[in-house]
Amino acid sequence: MTLPLSRKIYATDTERNLTFFGSVKSMDEHNGIINICLLDVAVYEYSSSNYLYNQAEVTFSRPKSVMFIEEA
Repeated sequence: MTLPLSRKIYATDTERNLTFFGSVKSMDEHNGIINICLLDVAVYEYSSSNYLYNQAEVTFSRPKSVMFIEEA
């Protein structure tokens, strides 16, 4: 999965019940694992859409099976 850098996305981790909204710094997939780095990130609770916090940069690696990614 490749998206243009700086494109804004929603990345939802269904296992952790979190949605991250931010600009893509980097994103790649290898062996079923998605590696994402987002900038200027707002984090929400997925089930309620409640805002939790904002962070300048978030990086995580998660199994593709628990992630849902969509362009904003």
